[in-house]
Amino acid sequence: MTPDDIRQQIELQVVELIKARTAEENMTDERSQAISQRVLDLLQPGMSLEALYKAISKLDDNAPELSPIIIPYLRDYEINVTKKAQEEIQRMIKEGQFDAAAKLAEKAINQDVQLVWEGRSNRPFAPARPVRPNPFRPR
Repeated sequence: MTPDDIRQQIELQVVELIKARTAEENMTDERSQAISQRVLDLLQPGMSLEALYKAISKLDDNAPELSPIIIPYLRDYEINVTKKAQEEIQRMIKEGQFDAAAKLAEKAINQDVQLVWEGRSNRPFAPARPVRPNPFRPR
């Protein structure tokens, strides 16, 4: 999946949430417009996967209604990026590559790592798949 595919998927889920909430009268028109504008402001066409994940994590800062939508994406990030970076950092430390481990840890903390989409297009969250190649291990 490309970052634009993911962005469009999130936007569609937000539209469906807003339609359902306004139909049930659980959300005002002003609130739905504010949420829509926040999503449009944060999720831009042509974003890199790194920028998209950073933006996704900000979506529910002022709109907790969006948490059920973004949590599966953040889980994917946790499984596919953070845990793999942690594994690679541990390996580097065991091998005595302390400077490289520190640099990778800093990049992971700052979310400054090159990402490759390995997640699912299917929602909601499902159990993790078998182990994938580590994107942080030098080839």
